[in-house]
Amino acid sequence: MNKLEIDSVRLEFGRHIILTDVYMHFETGCITGVLGRNGTGKSCLLKIIYGTLNSQYSNIRFNGQALVNAFRQPVKVRYMPQSSFIPKYLPLKNVLDIFNCDIELLIYRFPEFTNDLKKPFRHFSFGQKRLIEAYLILTSDSEFVMLDEPFSYLMPIHVEELKKIILSEKKRKGIIITDHMYRDMLDITDNIYLINDCTAYLIKTPEELRSFGYLP
Repeated sequence: MNKLEIDSVRLEFGRHIILTDVYMHFETGCITGVLGRNGTGKSCLLKIIYGTLNSQYSNIRFNGQALVNAFRQPVKVRYMPQSSFIPKYLPLKNVLDIFNCDIELLIYRFPEFTNDLKKPFRHFSFGQKRLIEAYLILTSDSEFVMLDEPFSYLMPIHVEELKKIILSEKKRKGIIITDHMYRDMLDITDNIYLINDCTAYLIKTPEELRSFGYLP
């Protein structure tokens, strides 16, 4: 079992404090959800872990050893941001080849892409791009994957299929997810953190989400 930890996070922009004294702990074999309202710093936290956003202070560890610039170590951590990261001009087949993705398995799970392997990525809808990118990151050979709002813009049938893939992939990696579709998050997560008032709380029951005012 591998462990990924982040603690003592402090992030501020000017006089505006976004995150302070944040601690989170992740393990392979577990799905961890990160909830919070818009602007609370969920995406910022993932970027800090990944090494693409500098904070005033943070301590990130992989199995107890300092982890710096995780984006240079895809065997340890991969990240799907909210914006599309695949070059628009690449045909889908080339994208799948770059990620060493099993094309037949992708087509089995999402047969609608059967005749789209030669289509440039720019010609897919935003929801299709999100689905493909989430699938590529999830099925990659990485110890931990971080998905920033993977369910956004997906059709319900694709959300359910993606949830099945997430549950399957957790057998061999740790999965960290942020999303506003909290019901889908609660369906599949083993642990939930809520970012509230600039810090993070480990949530044990849905009632606690109500006590913090996240749920009505």
